[in-house]
Amino acid sequence: MVSSLRLAFLGVLLSACAPSNTEKESNTAAAARAATFVYAPALNRPHRESMRRSEEFSIPGSPLRNVEEWVMDWDVVVQQETNLLRRSMKLVALKIDVNGAPAVRGDEIKANPVTLDVLTDKDSNVVDVRGSEQFSAAIVALGSPESQPLLRRIFSPERLKGLAIERSVELHSDFVGRPAQPGSSWMANGANPGSTRQIRVLGEAPCGTSRCVQVRREYELDRSAIFADVSQRVGEYVKSQGGDPSKVAVQGMDLKLEDSLLIAPATMEYYAAEFLQDMMLHVTGPNGELPVKFKIQRRTEYRY
Repeated sequence: MVSSLRLAFLGVLLSACAPSNTEKESNTAAAARAATFVYAPALNRPHRESMRRSEEFSIPGSPLRNVEEWVMDWDVVVQQETNLLRRSMKLVALKIDVNGAPAVRGDEIKANPVTLDVLTDKDSNVVDVRGSEQFSAAIVALGSPESQPLLRRIFSPERLKGLAIERSVELHSDFVGRPAQPGSSWMANGANPGSTRQIRVLGEAPCGTSRCVQVRREYELDRSAIFADVSQRVGEYVKSQGGDPSKVAVQGMDLKLEDSLLIAPATMEYYAAEFLQDMMLHVTGPNGELPVKFKIQRRTEYRY
């Protein structure tokens, strides 16, 4: 009798300590989420995103050197809207310099901040972008009469909407549902033929109270499209110097395209991001070979 009572008690104790079927399923789901990138941003928690962007197109040793430098600060919050997530991005600081001359000085936007809303479904797919028309008009109004044509081109409603979609896809589409364990790697195809991306999870990294991983993404692009764009730009320069733009041809390219990202896999929230496009092209023109430098770098800091 004593033995049977002890066995019965032991059985009750083990049953109490072991997870139920529901708990097992919950634990399994939690483990799966921890092992993959999940799109689950925190709701109603404002944070600041500060982006620094520089773009240089130049021919070393020649007068051609165009440099744009941007500084943009955003106050961002994600909220639920029916079955969608609305990411509201309020621009609170904007500074643009073109070849060292200010097109927008920095703080003018504070008097009349503008907001861009990006709506996504539960899988991070962009459903709508709101506010691009008002955003465009407000930014163009900040510039001097001389800089307004440039601002109108950069911040047209169509381009703003396209960029909002592109940036959301850039942050999410390669990752949601993919493995988040260090050492994981996979390939992703780009929208254009011949464009691929190699993604690697390098290791864990500190990011406040969250668990983050350091990710590297490297690109292989359709070089013919890059050649066509560069040939056009160099052709315009050659023509301005009295040369024949039809004589311009791209012969080769040294290319580095990679992103360095710090991501919390459980939410797909970012803590740091750097996007680098660094190209040196070898172009022949009427007077021989021209080295062409083309570099775009974006760095974003996130403060939660």
